[in-house]
Amino acid sequence: MTSRPVHWTAALLVISVALIAGSRWGVLDPVEEWTHRAISPLQRGLRNVSDPIADWLSNVTEVGELSDENKALREENEKLKEELTRLRESEIRFEQLEELLRIEQAHPEEEYLAANVLAKDPSNLKELVAIDRGKRDGLREGMVVVSEGHSLVGTVTAVLENHAWVTLITDPNSAVSAMVQESRAQGVVTGSYNHTLSIEFVSQGAAVNEGDVVVTSAIGGHYPAGLVIGEVTAVESTRQELFKKVSVQPLARLGHLETVLVLTSFLPLELVGP
Repeated sequence: MTSRPVHWTAALLVISVALIAGSRWGVLDPVEEWTHRAISPLQRGLRNVSDPIADWLSNVTEVGELSDENKALREENEKLKEELTRLRESEIRFEQLEELLRIEQAHPEEEYLAANVLAKDPSNLKELVAIDRGKRDGLREGMVVVSEGHSLVGTVTAVLENHAWVTLITDPNSAVSAMVQESRAQGVVTGSYNHTLSIEFVSQGAAVNEGDVVVTSAIGGHYPAGLVIGEVTAVESTRQELFKKVSVQPLARLGHLETVLVLTSFLPLELVGP
């Protein structure tokens, strides 16, 4: 008795041979065409569904690649900005040192020591800055400090081993013997709690006008003569007062100090009364 698997195998063989023969002789062409027409809508539907998915996957890949590229560009841009900033800062520092060198060359009779400003007193009651020079550099209390333009900044009032504190001329405790360059009127330039300057003890008869230049005088022995302090900005005169009220704008940019010069060749005198 023939087994069932043998019958199935024989049947499949016969069908396969028939299909091959029918395809070769064109008998199955109508069937293939009908099958193609029946399946085409399904293929189009599948394509309509799969194409957006493929496009989305492609876009996701492209977006990821663009994101990585943008990140790399941002990092490169930051590096270039950092380098540009560093070069610009070096240029500014070089220009400041050049200005200090020009001052030294213009005053060969004097000796200077360049110093960088490290800090400023955080309180609003004092006008002090710290510089990166100290006892090891030969600094002493009372030495005069000037700006890049050779304008008076202040005096050294505290000296430590590696740094020192400079009291600015705008400090309330600052007092500088001075005179008006044009009229030679004498007075004392003092600071204040609002960080402004004024000339005290200018007599009512002294000729002082807006725009006049105020310089240091050698009276008292604490400052060399002729250092520029600032410019007269206002003059008030009344008969009831013994002295005029004279306001002065400092020439040195005291709020933006970065580099200063310490006049090491000048030491204040301690005058003894007769």
